[in-house]
Amino acid sequence: MVRYKNDRVMNPSIFNIAIVGLGPKGFYAFERLVAQLKARQITQPIAIHLFNQNEFFGAGNIYRDDQPPYLIMNYANKNINCWTDELPKAITDSTLSFVDWLQSKTDDAKEHLEESFASRAKVGTYLMEGFAQIEEHLPDTISLVKHITTVRSIEKCGEKYQIASDNNGKNSLPLFDRILLSTGHLGSGAGFEEHKEMGPSIDFIYPCTQALGHIDPGARVAIKGFGLTCIDAVLALTEGREGRFESTESGKMTYIPSGKEPLQMFPYSRTGLPMMPRTGVSEDNHPLYILTEKRMSSLQGSRPVSFEQDILPWIIEECRFAYYRVLFKENAREFMFSSDFEFLNQQIDAFHNDFPELEKFHWDSLLDPFLHQTSLNHSEVSSYIEKLINAAEKGPDQSPLNAAFATWRKISRGFNEIYSFGGLDAPSHRLFDQHYFGLFNRISYGPPVQNMKKILALAEAGIVDFTFLRGSSFIVSDALGAYGILEGNQQLMQAIDFHINAQIPRNNKSNTPGKLHQSLLEKGLGRKFLNDQNGHYCPGALDIDVQGKVIAQDGMVQQGITLYGTPTEGLTYDNDTLSRSRNNFASLWAEEVAHEIEKKELVNN
Repeated sequence: MVRYKNDRVMNPSIFNIAIVGLGPKGFYAFERLVAQLKARQITQPIAIHLFNQNEFFGAGNIYRDDQPPYLIMNYANKNINCWTDELPKAITDSTLSFVDWLQSKTDDAKEHLEESFASRAKVGTYLMEGFAQIEEHLPDTISLVKHITTVRSIEKCGEKYQIASDNNGKNSLPLFDRILLSTGHLGSGAGFEEHKEMGPSIDFIYPCTQALGHIDPGARVAIKGFGLTCIDAVLALTEGREGRFESTESGKMTYIPSGKEPLQMFPYSRTGLPMMPRTGVSEDNHPLYILTEKRMSSLQGSRPVSFEQDILPWIIEECRFAYYRVLFKENAREFMFSSDFEFLNQQIDAFHNDFPELEKFHWDSLLDPFLHQTSLNHSEVSSYIEKLINAAEKGPDQSPLNAAFATWRKISRGFNEIYSFGGLDAPSHRLFDQHYFGLFNRISYGPPVQNMKKILALAEAGIVDFTFLRGSSFIVSDALGAYGILEGNQQLMQAIDFHINAQIPRNNKSNTPGKLHQSLLEKGLGRKFLNDQNGHYCPGALDIDVQGKVIAQDGMVQQGITLYGTPTEGLTYDNDTLSRSRNNFASLWAEEVAHEIEKKELVNN
């Protein structure tokens, strides 16, 4: 524990605040809180306690700055800014965007920096420097106490709260007036522990160096999941073991092995489909033509709505329009928008009469070109990845497929307003969480192109094998003289030495939440949200009000406990870890806490 400014934190007259989880979201809440306190010129003594699992305050587990450089972001540098234009202004004048911060440390052209994908460690350094700036400029009335520990439980004591952690018993900390929980995936049960049991089953790959270091060279490895986490695991076991990727003149990559890699890695997943990769080039600037702001507002006013009946048809039409707008342009035609869908259909029919060889838009086959296949072979997957890479490099202005897939990124913000706090009826809510959430992530929030090229290079080198990607399951069995067996269709079987779970845990009813969230449920301080609109569905998230405050078992709002970020998923959608605007409970919380302290100060004076 580190103390700043003074050592009066156990004084009962001090207003004590806790922020649990100091990744980006905890940092944002801290920044807004001290900005509010300074702007109000509060003289009341305040102690802010920051609880983080490790020393990477501001970066957290995901962006810790000791990660290897091959673990990179999946969106471009220009989208990253840990500062906000909100008032009151930050308490420091050094509020550089990530690109401006990078420019201050390199001679690279700004345009290149904007469109590049930085390492997560580099982003972590930026966040930690921002956090340090706030530390250095704290008002004298604020004591800052940093705890490197994991909070395990919270209990209510009158109108205040008692925190217990791995390093602090109940009585070693003051009682807290306000608590904000920004625990990220840790709250959903993610295991970021530094010291893991080194066995053949790896349930969580981070930190990669420690979690995967015991996998033997020449081992046969099964990887459950084929998303961003799978890519991290594959790169950790190849590039992270001194293997090298080299680019050819055509831009293709080849892999030079070190001999320290596994013999083969076999990814397998529910859909068996790769993510659509991305470049850092700017999105097209076309507006939404069909799911307009007016239509979104109308849907929001009709809550609860059915996703498949009331929203999905419009999404499909929006994607179809984007697809044909680009396809027409590629062939020197203009696709004219009209709210009359019959007119749009007539244009499309006439176009395909003139160009019968061009691929028509079919929603289902666009999402899954192997729709009716129960299994895929290695060559089919490799060819499809090449197609996706080609579409990504063309960009949404030149690739119909890319244009259609990129449409969801434009829709998602408005959709969040509909989805949040039970805006979908219960059957739709369940369907979206269990099916469409992953689908839209796959087509819209994929890895950088360079990472997908690396996966393709490893596939061509025979180190990554896609034979079991679809329709396979893993069982623990020594029947083939190994840890387990990966079973595919057509009686395919593969002996496996190590099994990696590359799926990040999310809130859901069947998942056991982290110990902290479990304690809130057990003590009645929280309850799980239940969507009872036209049915019943429990997404697994703790119930909160529209300001993020936890709702207790008895239905009363816990004024002192607020959730922010990933812990709210299920009631909110798309809690981008670095976004300062999406589902921004931090600013509401900071203003409310500062106002409460201000009121207390007036009473005492």
